[in-house]
Amino acid sequence: MQPSPYRPGELTDSLPGREPLLAEADERLAHMCGLGRLAGRAHVFTGARGFGKTSLLREIERRAQAQGALTAWVTAGEEHGLLAALAQAVRSATADWRDSARLRPMLEQVTVSVNIGVASAEATLHRRDHETGASGARAVEAMVREVLAAGRHHHRRALVLFVDEIQAADRVGLRTLAYAWQHLQAEGSDVPAGIFAAGLPDTSQVIVAAVSSSERFAYRDLDPLSPEAVVRALADAASPLGVRWEATALRAAVAAAAGYPFAVQLIGDHAWQQAGSPDPGGVITSRHAARACDLTQQEMTRLIEDRYTRATPAERRFLNAMAALGDGPARRADIAATLDAASTALSSARDSLLKQGLIRPAAHGLVEFTIPGMAAYLRARGETGPSR
Repeated sequence: MQPSPYRPGELTDSLPGREPLLAEADERLAHMCGLGRLAGRAHVFTGARGFGKTSLLREIERRAQAQGALTAWVTAGEEHGLLAALAQAVRSATADWRDSARLRPMLEQVTVSVNIGVASAEATLHRRDHETGASGARAVEAMVREVLAAGRHHHRRALVLFVDEIQAADRVGLRTLAYAWQHLQAEGSDVPAGIFAAGLPDTSQVIVAAVSSSERFAYRDLDPLSPEAVVRALADAASPLGVRWEATALRAAVAAAAGYPFAVQLIGDHAWQQAGSPDPGGVITSRHAARACDLTQQEMTRLIEDRYTRATPAERRFLNAMAALGDGPARRADIAATLDAASTALSSARDSLLKQGLIRPAAHGLVEFTIPGMAAYLRARGETGPSR
C-alpha cells in the first residue's frame, strides 16, 4: 500500500497547465536576480477558490529562493494591516542576519508611517488618504533599499514580496504599496525587487477602488485546466509510485472534473482509495474512476449547497437566473431580462458574488460560474426563472 499522491485542499507542487504563468514568472525573476532590475508591476493571479492560486504562488516563491532572492510572504486581511504584515515578514526572513538589528528601526518605521496601531488611525486615514499613502510609500521604499543593501552581504540577489488573498488587504496598504513601486520605478529601475500576489476574481475591482495608479498591477486569470492538463495532473502524480491509469479511466476523470483543479485532486484521491492504495505495478481502472467520480460529485454537490445556502435572497435570484440561461457564460442583460429587472439593479448582487468567488467575469458584460455543475444543480432544485 502507498499513500495517495493527490492532496485535495492542500498545497501541491504539481501544476500542469500553469506552465505559461510559471514561464512568465521565471522571466521576471531572472530580470531581478540576474540583471538586478526592478519588476515594475506587481503580478496578480486571480481565480476562484480551488483553482490553485496559493500553490502557484508558493511554487514561484520556491523558484525565487532558488535564484538567490530573499522572499517575504503574507496573507492579507490581518487586523494590523498589509504594510505591518510585510514588515514583520521581512523581519522574520532576516532574523538570522548578523546585521538584522540595524534593519529593525527601519522596519518599524513602515508600520509607524501609516499609523497602524495608533488609536486615531482610522479617522486619520480617511481624512488624509493621499498624504498618508505617499508618506508610507517612502518608508516602504526605504525598507526595500535597506534590505537589498544588507542582503548583498548574505548572498541575496533580490527581494520578492508575496501577498496571498490580496483582495482582503486594507485600502491604505494597497495604495501605499503601489506608491512605493511607483517611486522606485521613477527613481531608476536598478532595484532588484518585485511583488507577486493572488486573489479572488474581484481582486482587480478592489485594487482599482484603492489605487489610482492601478496600471502598476498586471493581472493573470487562472482558467480551468485543459483536458491535457487534467490527464497530466492525474497520471504524472501516480507514475513515480509505479501506478498507471487506464485510458478509459482518465477520460472519465477528465469529463467529471470539468477543468476544476480541486475536483481533479478529489477524483485522484478517491480513485487511489478505490484501487486499494496500490503498490508499484498497480492500475487505476475505469471501475475505480467511475466510483471516484460519483464520490467527487457528492462532495461537489455539498460544496455547492453550502455556498448557495449562505447566499442572500438577491444573490440566489441572480444565480438562478444565470442557471436558467444555461451552463456557459451569461450576459448581464440576459440575466436582468430573466429577472425582469433593470441591469443596474443587479450590481450589488453581482459584486457580492464576485467577491465570494462564486462567479467570475468571462468577457466584457459576461459572467460565469466558477464551480462546475452549479448551473445544473440550481436547475435541478427547480428554483430558476423570473418568478424567483
